Amino acid sequence: MVFLDLSYNRIREIQGLESLTGLTKLYLSANRIRKMENLSTLVNLTVLDVGDNKIRKIEGIETLVKLTEFHAAKNKLIKIEGLETLTELVLVACQCNFIQELSGLDTLVNLEELYL
Repeated sequence: MVFLDLSYNRIREIQGLESLTGLTKLYLSANRIRKMENLSTLVNLTVLDVGDNKIRKIEGIETLVKLTEFHAAKNKLIKIEGLETLTELVLVACQCNFIQELSGLDTLVNLEELYL
């Protein structure tokens, strides 16, 4: 297991992580991130935490097919979408957002916990 915790660092953009393809857990919570980007090469991630940021849309994670946990609580999400390819997800935590619409959850056959 290789993990990186960059929480509580006032980070505004996700950048410079593309070559860390061995990462299995990435924590980016409590920063100032507005856009999910530059994550597509981190294909070995099993846990991604982008909670407590300013993210408005789930995007750029369709290649992270090994994810079992996705945490995006306390953001500015209106929709839960873009998770269709992440069929290994067991936990999705998106509470404390502005969610009005859910889509693509029917493919998440391993989902056990959904927090809205």
